[in-house]
Amino acid sequence: MAEILTFIRHTKTAAQPGICYGQADIDLAPTYMEEMNVVLKKIKLFQPQLMISSPLQRCTKLASFLEKQIQLPFQVDDRIKEISFGEWELKPWDQINQPKLLEWTESYENTPPPGGESFRMLQDRFTPFWDEIWQDEAKEAFIITHDGILRSALVKALKLTSRQVFSFNLSYGSIIRIKRVESDFYSIQIL
Repeated sequence: MAEILTFIRHTKTAAQPGICYGQADIDLAPTYMEEMNVVLKKIKLFQPQLMISSPLQRCTKLASFLEKQIQLPFQVDDRIKEISFGEWELKPWDQINQPKLLEWTESYENTPPPGGESFRMLQDRFTPFWDEIWQDEAKEAFIITHDGILRSALVKALKLTSRQVFSFNLSYGSIIRIKRVESDFYSIQIL
């Protein structure tokens, strides 16, 4: 059974500031190689036996880089994609219908954007992955993913509410290392 899950957020994207994106397949910023090397330095002493990535290119590029550096092939899993913003994807935040945006910001836990997912829907998609990965025979796994999934992992591990988890600053390239201490008790390290 898995003992340690290391969640790694992709590096900075090429998206213009102020653009809404979740599952849109945005590429990485031109500085991605420098940023990936920073991630590598933080994790170089870890010894994963399994690496799983979101299928979005901002994650698979990081997973491909790490695959070459640590000689560990990766697999993809749709369940660890970012939240879907539906009709809002790739629109400037200030051009999104403001009453609908306000409604969503006040109740994002249960209210999805039009055609998208609420935070609860994201967690419902992530929960089977969380349950299964802890049952894997690999003692340690790298999960290359997105902000929403890192936050979902923190909700699970720390038993936080959907509101509380947004008090964490999880910048691009953030790493959350979750070690299972007991069946439902975890030690957390944020790098």
